[in-house]
Amino acid sequence: MDINTGMIAAGLAVGILVGLTGMGAGSLMTPILITVFGIPPSTAVGSDLIYAAITKVFGTARHAQLKNVNRELGLWMGAGSVPAAVLGVFTLYEIFPRAGIDVNALLLDMIGGILVVVSLVVAARTFLTIPRLWSAHELPSDGPLTTRHKALAVTIGVVFGFILGLTSVGSGVFFGLALVTLFPLTARRVVGTDLFHAMLVTIAAGVATIAFGTPNYSVVGSILIGSIPGILIGSHFTHRAPERLLRGGIALVLGASGLKTLSVAPFWYVLLGAVILATGALYLASASRRPAPVLQNP
Repeated sequence: MDINTGMIAAGLAVGILVGLTGMGAGSLMTPILITVFGIPPSTAVGSDLIYAAITKVFGTARHAQLKNVNRELGLWMGAGSVPAAVLGVFTLYEIFPRAGIDVNALLLDMIGGILVVVSLVVAARTFLTIPRLWSAHELPSDGPLTTRHKALAVTIGVVFGFILGLTSVGSGVFFGLALVTLFPLTARRVVGTDLFHAMLVTIAAGVATIAFGTPNYSVVGSILIGSIPGILIGSHFTHRAPERLLRGGIALVLGASGLKTLSVAPFWYVLLGAVILATGALYLASASRRPAPVLQNP
């Protein structure tokens, strides 16, 4: 199997996971390009940002048709994340090299560390009930945005947008977690708004990569060829697959990829896996203690 065929296969696999779970594209593709195909980290980041921008456009278009997007919130978050992501890309390709920093070595450490954090966040979102930071009567679902919400959205956008521009990792997980816990959105609008905002920030970062960076368009094309049908296939089976099992598996893969990128000893693979499995066990234990619903006769 030549490298282009391998990348198409990798794109197909990642696309299926994205279609099934709505997550995993940026967090999985960059470490695959680095560790499996030997792409230099700076090139992998740039290529993945362009790939992500294209795929987010398709996902956003579908959710916009379904009216699942809170455009106001997405735009406020983008007001912080778009310039921050461009600054992150500029820092990666212009500031770090001029400062004499070994960009590829730095990226390996950054991406590896962020992937480990992302794996734990994914595990928490999968197996634990994350409480919203308000009561139902204070902020109803799909309620209006206050000044505090808008300021919070911009701040979150700045922090995670800069990280995205540097590493291409976390456009869905970090922003999605913020949307779930901090803003008045129903579940379906969390997904749609997350995709809409991710489209804005990845397009900006992708354009900045074309201007300042070193994307490999052959890599972008190969993974797109595989991932677009993969997303369609995964979406078809999205209601039939055990979502928690899939997301738990993604968390494990992300953690292992992060540790592999960091060149951590195999012992830590086992430890991370034990942490994720323990989290899952806690979830199952709590679920088993819940009283069964009472069925009433019609």
